[in-house]
Amino acid sequence: MSQISVLIVDDNFVVRKGLHNFLETLEDVTVLGEVSTGRAATSWLTDNTVDVVLMDIRMPDTDGITATEKITRLNPQTKVLMLSVVADQATLLRALLAGAKGYLVYGQFTPEELLDAIRAVVHGHVVTQPRVAPALLDNLESCLDNIHDIADMENMEPLTERERDILGLIALGKNNREIAAALNIAEKTVKNHINNIYSKLQIRSRYQAISYILRHPQ
Repeated sequence: MSQISVLIVDDNFVVRKGLHNFLETLEDVTVLGEVSTGRAATSWLTDNTVDVVLMDIRMPDTDGITATEKITRLNPQTKVLMLSVVADQATLLRALLAGAKGYLVYGQFTPEELLDAIRAVVHGHVVTQPRVAPALLDNLESCLDNIHDIADMENMEPLTERERDILGLIALGKNNREIAAALNIAEKTVKNHINNIYSKLQIRSRYQAISYILRHPQ
């Protein structure tokens, strides 16, 4: 049985130990470390590698979303699964855009569902709970519909329908290869479209793309 290595990141000692104790009972999961801040997580991963990081959001010195963006940029093979008490859609969207491959809300998942989520993200899937996913998609649809209004207000060139499709897939955590497969186009074409999106919105990253739209509510 292939082992899944895990790093636990949470400033709450009781939560860290609870997760550690549970995961250590599983045959296919090994906890290699635990840290209490986002900065400590990025430092730990400079010298170590794991398959999955279980990441809290609200922590001192560096929040989980900022840490996730750094980790997924420097360690693209590492999958980040967010575990948080925060359930609002804007935070969920920001986490996915930062590179998280999953988002679970404490009190809304069982130990078995946590294990399923860990296994899923390792195999390249994006995990959100059924009760929050529809609201996420509604939020995303509203944001994308608002792009044309933003362009009119700021004298910007509006995104094309294809660019809006790609932005939507980015917001769902898809990488360039997955977007290319979903739209049946070449990965190089996806990169060109993303460059156009960045140019039109005057931004430089996936995170900034959705963050920009969220700052312009209808």
